[in-house]
Formats: sequence, structure tokens, C-alpha cells
Amino acid sequence: MSFLGTAGTASAAAGGPAAPGVTAAAAIVLDGDSGQVLWERNAHQRRAMASTTKIMTSLLAIESGRLDDMVTISKRAASIGEATIFLKEGEKLSLRDLTYGVLLSSGNDASTAVAEFLGGGSEAKFIELMNKRAAELGLKNTHFTNPHGLPSADHYSTAYDLAVLLKVASAVPAWNQIAETKVKKIPLLGKADGRTLKSHNKLLWNYPHATGGKTGYTNAAGRCFIGSARKNGRFVIQSTLGASDLWGDSQKLLAWGLDNFESVVVAKKGEIVGTVPIKSGSNRMVEVVAPRDVTVVLPRGTSDRANLQQVWQLPDQLNAPVDLNQPVGQLIVKHNEKVLATVPLVAAQAVPAAASTWEHISSWFFPGMLAASVLSLFRLQGGRRKARKVKRRVKRMPPRPVPPPMKRGGTGRLWKAS
Repeated sequence: MSFLGTAGTASAAAGGPAAPGVTAAAAIVLDGDSGQVLWERNAHQRRAMASTTKIMTSLLAIESGRLDDMVTISKRAASIGEATIFLKEGEKLSLRDLTYGVLLSSGNDASTAVAEFLGGGSEAKFIELMNKRAAELGLKNTHFTNPHGLPSADHYSTAYDLAVLLKVASAVPAWNQIAETKVKKIPLLGKADGRTLKSHNKLLWNYPHATGGKTGYTNAAGRCFIGSARKNGRFVIQSTLGASDLWGDSQKLLAWGLDNFESVVVAKKGEIVGTVPIKSGSNRMVEVVAPRDVTVVLPRGTSDRANLQQVWQLPDQLNAPVDLNQPVGQLIVKHNEKVLATVPLVAAQAVPAAASTWEHISSWFFPGMLAASVLSLFRLQGGRRKARKVKRRVKRMPPRPVPPPMKRGGTGRLWKAS
């Protein structure tokens, strides 16, 4: 069954402010908190992704929990060309320092070293981890064949998938710490002052609200940047692929997303949105709630609020037992039939199965029998204790005197002894 309600706001995706003109062949702007799409162009078109690949490489390095492990650079890693941090064969660096090299300086050699280390000496095994993680995140149009993004026929992604990947990475504090660093010193074999890494993310210098991001460039991919920004409690992600004005496009899209929209809470975490009948349950109904705050992003200051709708999709009935927080339906937030958010709804309490007739009988019969048995036992024990007391009292009584025997005379008559 579905319930249709009216919320109090209008859709950003419908009738919102026009996006600025950009040069990118494919691009998208996401709300970084909810994941709501604010604007897109060819966002699901598969394209070469160049070094934006390294968002996944660096995320897996951090998720491994081994950032302080030392990595010995192989001959193969040291020989990878194009963008490098000039690693040397036999050099030892921490996985953390290599991850700085991956994100800041876009080192292909650092990416290869990370892949070989986390793949147990096999880059191919690390590529399997990359594709497995992509599948877990629902990146349906993404496939990796290497850890750095150098051209490969079967190595591709989309503006949408890369924006979602950055959203996931941005939720990891260690990733943000590295990605938002402008300049970093890491060791260099044979050089006391080490090597200096400088971020390729120019917005960190030129746009005050910029946060983490990753650049990329190959002839096939063109100029690419997946980046984010925060301002006044708003968090926005943009993805631009194949742009001729990369930094102009990226800053325009971030500023547009930050300045023209606001987040509105449609349903609060734990808010009861309905009830569902329970068949064969200890309760006849179960309350249904939102498991988290449900927010949508709307054009700032909009007055078109009547067309935002909430649709609660709930089953006609549930069979007991029902577990606490069991998914039982979903809330769909729409504007002019365009879906803005879809959120699962869960059971607010557990509902055990109702007891059977035999269990009902047992629930009063056996406890009654047990009580009767216990009472009988107490009575029996009480009777035994009473009998023992009487016996002890009898034993303590003095014996009665025995009269002297009667003497019989010769005549056969009885007579008393004198």
C-alpha cells in the first residue's frame, strides 16, 4: 500500500536555477550529504577516467588500515613513467607517504607500489579489489584494469560514478586529511631534506571553500577533475570529464551548487510514518519509522512548495515474527513525479510470533500443576515434620508404673498381694 503526503518544499531538480555554462563533455553536481543530483550532463556516459582512478587506489590504501607499514619499492614500480614522484628501486616508504604521492602528485609509480603491496606482490590481485569495491558501492559503469589510469581499452567510468566514489572517500577522515593537503614532505633515499609533493588540485589555492579532489589527464580522457567544497553547512561534489576549461568549469559548478540550494529535512530519524498489521504476532500492529533524517535539496528561497510529495510504500500485512529495525517499506520523495530521494523504512519495535493454543494452555496449566505439586510437597513435608515432633514428644514421656503381679490362691480366687 502507498500513502501520499505533501511536504513543504519544491524540488531543486525541477525548476531550479539554471546551471552555468561549462565546457566539459560530461559533468554532474551532487549534494555531498544526500547524494541528490542537482545537475548533470552525459553523467552516465562511459569515458576514460585517467588519474581520477587514484581516488579508488588511495581509498583502498586507507581502508586497509596499514598506512604505517613500510613498503619496499620494486623495480617495476620504479620504472612506471608519465607522472611520478621519482621512486627508486629498493627504497622504503610508508604506505601513508605513498598515498600522499598518489593523491597530491598523482604518482603512477606510487600507485603501482601501493597496488603491489596491498595485492601481496600482485598488481592483478589489487585490481580485483578495486573492481570488487566498485561493485559494493554500486558503480555500475566503472571498471578498472590498472591502479593509475594510464590508457587501457577496458578502463572506464562515468561522471556520476566518480562523483559517488568521491562522496564515499570524503566520508573517511584520513582520506580528507591527505586530499586537502597542499604541500607535503616525504623521505627521499639519499637526500636529507626529502622530496616535496605539491597537490595538483589548484582549487585548494584559488577557491576558499575547496576541499578534497583528484585531477586526471590523458589524450583519451581529456582534462578531468572530481572535486568538492563546503560552505555554510552545505557540501557539494562536482565531476567534470573532458573539459577545455577545467578549473573554470569546476569552480563554477561548485559555487553554483553551494550558493543556490539549501537542505530541507523531510522526515526525522525515528519519526513514525505509519503502521502495518501483523499476522500471528504478539501485537496486532507494528510502527514504521525512518532510520535516519531524510533530507532533500531545494532551490534556496523557493516558494513552489506544494508539489513536493512523500510516498510511503508499506506492505498490507507482515507475518510475525518481525525484528527491530527490519526493513518493511520505503519512503519516496518526489517533485513533479521526479524522484529526489528513496529511503528504506524500518520496524520501530520487535514483534514476536503469538503463542499457539497449546502454548496458551501450557502457559497456565503447567505453572498451575507445578504450583499444586509444590504445595502438596510442602504439605507432605509439613505432615512429616509434625509426625516427627509427636514421636519425639512421646519418647520424652516417663514410662507408666507397672502394677505388681496378681497372686492366685489355692482356691483359685484372686487376691491382692499384701
